[in-house]
Amino acid sequence: MSDIIQSGWVVVPQVQAMHETVYGIKTHYVHAGDGDPVILVHGGGPGASGRAGWANTIPALSRRFHVYAVDLIGYGYTDKPFIEYSFQTLVNHLAGFIDALNLKQVRLVGNSQGAYIAIKYTLDYPSRVKQVALISTGTLAKAVGLDDQGRATPLPRFDGTKESLRQFLCTIVNDTSKITDELVESRFAVATLPGHREMHESLERYRRMLAENPNQRQVYEVGERLAKLTIPWCLIWGRDDRSAPLDPLGYGLHKLYPHVPFYVVDGSGHQVQNDKPEECNRILLEFFST
Repeated sequence: MSDIIQSGWVVVPQVQAMHETVYGIKTHYVHAGDGDPVILVHGGGPGASGRAGWANTIPALSRRFHVYAVDLIGYGYTDKPFIEYSFQTLVNHLAGFIDALNLKQVRLVGNSQGAYIAIKYTLDYPSRVKQVALISTGTLAKAVGLDDQGRATPLPRFDGTKESLRQFLCTIVNDTSKITDELVESRFAVATLPGHREMHESLERYRRMLAENPNQRQVYEVGERLAKLTIPWCLIWGRDDRSAPLDPLGYGLHKLYPHVPFYVVDGSGHQVQNDKPEECNRILLEFFST
């Protein structure tokens, strides 16, 4: 087993977008370790990628598992085709990635938007998933009918400058010592790649459309399906999450699904895996041992 993080590429043969099918998506990922597969699914935001989202998680989990942190379509160094994106586009890309690597019985970990992608994949492909861990996800909370009641801090908009990117990171990571110049530089390099801004603009149009298009809401909403899910899953939430507040979103999910293990991490914001990596890694390893 090794803690050395390696980069890899795989071509996902087919991804269903909202209005078209895209072939030949060259997909970037980083991976480390040996053993059963664990897929880490990053959140959204400017410059998001597998490495940026999970650098503090991969070494700990790779001591027991083969860990893959994928750059979803439109993110990181994966291809960024000029298509209309939806959350289901990201789910289908994740499905193609798992198929392309011929992975069986995966465990999934997702943060924020990526947690929704992870659980939606699980609902769509239950025979392929062993366990799922979800970290601070307002996207999922809204997909089961919850509302933040105006308590969420709006995420700063990326305007193409490093300062706006740093402000965004300061909203999702409470420990500002973790927001290093190296992290800002690496995310800025990704955020300024051709196609990345257009992907975000497309997802923003999709989010607005959800309020008006009942057909797309049928695809997005998961409340009834999630209540019937028998695959073990857990929720991890930062007590001081500002963008997806514990009260009412985290507690709201816990109330709806009381049988699901629910962990609240003191002193953490939206990215528990980076604010409190030791605690988050301990929870993940304990949960994946059950």
